Amino acid sequence: MKENYKVIIVDDHQLFADGMVRILADEDDFEVIGICNNSTELYHMLNNHKPDLIMLDIQMGGTNGLELCCDLKKTMPQIKVILISMFESINVVNEGKNSGANGYIPKTTDAALVKKSIREVMEGRDIFVKPINSETKVDLEGGSYAFLLSKREREIILYIKKGFTSKATAEELNISQFTVDTHRKNILKKLKLNSLKELISYAYENNL
Repeated sequence: MKENYKVIIVDDHQLFADGMVRILADEDDFEVIGICNNSTELYHMLNNHKPDLIMLDIQMGGTNGLELCCDLKKTMPQIKVILISMFESINVVNEGKNSGANGYIPKTTDAALVKKSIREVMEGRDIFVKPINSETKVDLEGGSYAFLLSKREREIILYIKKGFTSKATAEELNISQFTVDTHRKNILKKLKLNSLKELISYAYENNL
């Protein structure tokens, strides 16, 4: 008889985490072995437990789920990771794929589709649930896209705010100017901005 799929849920919204536990508790082949609120709690749990799957919220206080996913897939590639998020956007889905995740499920997804998606991921397929009205629903309000930025990209923004050129930034960070220029382009793309002037205004408005 096949063992249950062992699952860890990483989400700082307790109500959602509890709801996910209830959804999976109805199934004989799923076993939730832990709930974590952040990356520190997760890595502590991983010292003692070996899950088959991690359900990972993209945005948590103090934890960037996309960066955490990248780290997990580098160090523990055998563990499947499904990203969960309140943000329904093609941009978020694409960033999830780039992070190495095995799947993406919006938090508005119904229980039946959640369970179906998890099973398909555990069977070796990558499942990224298409956001509702994904062709048009690509913009988020209130600067929400800032959570997509990596630590390095946030660092680059600080130098841009100080008026550093790409060359000067490269010298400060001991990286190539090409790398800095690439980061700048990616930042504008992620934040859906068109110029450094817009970026600087955005950065001050959103405390970046």
